[in-house]
Parts: sequence; structure tokens; C-alpha cells
Amino acid sequence: MAVLMFSLNAKSQDVQKDLLKDIVTVSNNKFVATDFTLLKLSDGQTTFQIKSYAEAPSQGVISRDNFVFFFTYLSMTLIESLTEDPNATTDDLDEIIGNPDIEINLYMNKTGFQAEIKGPNGTNRITQKWTDL
Repeated sequence: MAVLMFSLNAKSQDVQKDLLKDIVTVSNNKFVATDFTLLKLSDGQTTFQIKSYAEAPSQGVISRDNFVFFFTYLSMTLIESLTEDPNATTDDLDEIIGNPDIEINLYMNKTGFQAEIKGPNGTNRITQKWTDL
């Protein structure tokens, strides 16, 4: 029972640490966010390191809360779309080990956003106006 309590307490401390971490910085009048994810396919052998990055003007275009929402939502949606493996899993990384296999870049401005996905097969871009959402 003591081991279970320690395990639960240690896990709650990890969650609390994650909740207290601010993923957004303001630099050169822009919101900036970067996240690192390890995508594991169900074969247990295949993994991809993914670097997600986003930026938007910090004044007059998008609120900090909406920036975080769109960054999180779009990143996770794009990561899920990278594989057809229904049993693939993701883990957060504190940093990339070496070089990322895939980069997701999100650029937001007053007109809309562009999602850029760079991977082994080249670069794909999706551009969407806010009014079309």
C-alpha cells in the first residue's frame, strides 16, 4: 500500500509540474511555443520525434489563451494524422534527442494560419483563413 501511495504521489507531482510549466513565451512582440513529442507505433520498434512550433503576434490578433488552444489542438490533430496506426501512442519529451524526424510549424496572423509539416517525404503546407473555419 505504501508503494502505491508513493507511486500516486510521484505521478501527481509530475502532473502538477506539467500544469505549472508555461509553454508560451513572448519574444519580439510574438507569442512563441515549442513542444516535443515521441510518436510510437504499435510495432514497438518504430518511433518518430516531433518538434511542434508556433508563433503569432502578441498584440491585437489572438489572445494568449486562444494561441495555446490552437497550438495544442492543431499540433495534436496533425500528429494524429501522421499515422494510420490506431494503436500508436505519444509521449512528451523535455527535448529532442538529436534531430527531429518531423517538424510541425504553425504561423498565425490576423488573416489566418499556416501549418507547415516537414518530414522525410518533403514539406507540406496548409493555409486557412479564420473566416473559413
